[in-house]
Amino acid sequence: MVKTHPHPAEQETDTAQLDACRRIVGQHCFSTQEEIRTELAQQGFADISQSTISRLLRRLGVAKAQNASGKKVYTLVEDQLEPAGCRRSVHDMVRSVDHNRQLVLIHTTPGAATVVARLLDRHANPEILGAVAGNDVVLVAPRHVSRTRQAHEAVLRTLAQAR
Repeated sequence: MVKTHPHPAEQETDTAQLDACRRIVGQHCFSTQEEIRTELAQQGFADISQSTISRLLRRLGVAKAQNASGKKVYTLVEDQLEPAGCRRSVHDMVRSVDHNRQLVLIHTTPGAATVVARLLDRHANPEILGAVAGNDVVLVAPRHVSRTRQAHEAVLRTLAQAR
């Protein structure tokens, strides 16, 4: 397969789309990708497709979380992890961290599991294979089942450092 490098004009369009998407998701509450696509079209990106929206959201690390009204909206996870403008710290989001012989389970406040899982992903630890988030639960898989306790400790350290 031959790799082609994007034309400079394509790179500029990609960067402009990414910047515009970051800005509008940070400023508005969107529940669907179609709402985001419509807003971007109004801002001059008329031919933007749903698949492009999906790719932009993935690149920005955008997730759906409940807002104060209980509505699920797209949110910039990085913004939620920054301590300076955030009303709730990661410490406030985590209710408990437990483990058995195979898995680590983190219970969070409703809508916060994605933020906590993203934090664990950003601070990759060799003891942790991966994390899967629901609405208020994060399932953490240890790299080796025989080291679940060490994965649990790694989770606790990472959460403590985020305070």
